[in-house]
Amino acid sequence: MDRSQIQNMLLQTFEDYQMTRSERAALNQIFSHITLTNHNLALVRKEAFEIFREHKPAHLPDEKSLSWLEDVMKILANTKSREPDLKSEALFSPRDDCSHRICRLIDSARKQIDICVFTITDDRVTRTIQDAHKRKVKVRIISDNDKSYDLGSDIEQLSRSGIPVRIDKTEYHMHHKFALFDSEFILTGSYNWTRSASKNNSENLIITNDPALLIRFASEFEKLWDEFEE
Repeated sequence: MDRSQIQNMLLQTFEDYQMTRSERAALNQIFSHITLTNHNLALVRKEAFEIFREHKPAHLPDEKSLSWLEDVMKILANTKSREPDLKSEALFSPRDDCSHRICRLIDSARKQIDICVFTITDDRVTRTIQDAHKRKVKVRIISDNDKSYDLGSDIEQLSRSGIPVRIDKTEYHMHHKFALFDSEFILTGSYNWTRSASKNNSENLIITNDPALLIRFASEFEKLWDEFEE
């Protein structure tokens, strides 16, 4: 089964933004008769995330389209002997381990990077994001207005580079620090994307490919992206 077949199959179940019992049964039957390697499973998951991002109407409640995505992930997880290997790691600052790992993840992305962070002031990370944008990786950034115009903040610079940026301009704070890479890995933790976090602060960073966490963070990103629309 090639990518176009997978895409068409998933799109058919997403037409009304939810999966019916018969569609679930059909997908279960199809996947039970296909030899799916971990690589192929990753491709199906990635295709489902792209459909979720690109075809979900802005007016549609997140929980409705999210239930479709969760159904797809459950079907894939139930495919006999084909569950993907769970990969997770933790890093800590001070030291450059966290910033270097963020840059390597950005460098390795091929299609999509969604960044949701309170602020970015680490020029090393900023340059790596700009390089990804130049090589045609689709980058989106959500940040907070409290820090976006501070001296040293790189959010405006990234926006001027042509990268889509949306800002929380409410009286409260968008205080998340997470990013998604090609719908394959989620990065999160207390670590701020700043030089001071790298040099001075005791912070943590977690990276995982856990499908359940990918779903939840992807949904949160899309919710905030729609909420902070200009």
